[in-house]
Amino acid sequence: VVPWNAFRYNSNSTNLAEHGLHPRITHLLVNMPMMFGPLSLFGYYSCVNMMKRRFGNLSFFSSSSFNSKTYTRALCQSTILSGLLVLSCAPHQEPRFLLPCILPLVFLHGRDVVGMNSKQSNSKTARFTLTGVWVAFNFILYLFFGWLHQGGIVPSLLNLPSTAKVYDEGSPPETVIYYKTYMPPTFLRVMGNSMEERNINPGVIATDDGDNISVACENQIIIDLQGREMEVLLEVLRERLPCNENTDKSLLMVTPAAVMATIAENEWNEYTFMSVHGHGTHVSTEDWPLFNGAVGSFVSQLELVTYNVSCSK
Repeated sequence: VVPWNAFRYNSNSTNLAEHGLHPRITHLLVNMPMMFGPLSLFGYYSCVNMMKRRFGNLSFFSSSSFNSKTYTRALCQSTILSGLLVLSCAPHQEPRFLLPCILPLVFLHGRDVVGMNSKQSNSKTARFTLTGVWVAFNFILYLFFGWLHQGGIVPSLLNLPSTAKVYDEGSPPETVIYYKTYMPPTFLRVMGNSMEERNINPGVIATDDGDNISVACENQIIIDLQGREMEVLLEVLRERLPCNENTDKSLLMVTPAAVMATIAENEWNEYTFMSVHGHGTHVSTEDWPLFNGAVGSFVSQLELVTYNVSCSK
């Protein structure tokens, strides 16, 4: 039974630790305002008023006062509240989990948020201000989530073939590790013409210049470590690139610049990390750079970097 299995899985903090743990008020105080902006504020206000009427006035439940319009509003408000309550029980809270709330919120307050409710002031200034706030909020979130947030992942995948130019004498690395990023969309490795038409195997990235790329990236393996601990990263490095053996091989690691600053503090002397490509602007809300007072230094670390990892001589 899917609902029961989902409940069992999400009630276990050990399972959710692999995806990230959050305070249980994250949905209420962060995700709802971030997803819906002014619409969420109208929703909170109406839900509070509904609860005050229900618990403060028992006649609210009488059939005479509970008409179809009141019932519909109460149903939408209850949907929002119950969804928030149930989802907040799990310690892993992603904004996308709240997407079903958009329907009752728009139904209840779609006109309110742009100043078109008949009960509100008909002032053109008020309507213009509310509409401007709504448009500005959505435009800012479009820029952030559409371009900046994890924005370097796709360019990093498409630029993997160009790393072959760094290796004039040998073949490029066969292993690519993504660390502290969202899941890389590996289907982009075969974009362009179909695999049958281009005779490209599943481990090859293809774009308009597919012939050269197929040679450069043949048999590459992409390992997605997500947000695992650095000890896991070190284990994978030692497995894929054992420095106790005499080898000239190397691999690629794609990670935010701020994460590499943390790795450097661990002094892994057996490995050398050389920057190959920078893909900015890349914002990772899980791994913000440390702000040392210099805005330029902070902004320069908001990028996703491809590093060549080799054994130290």
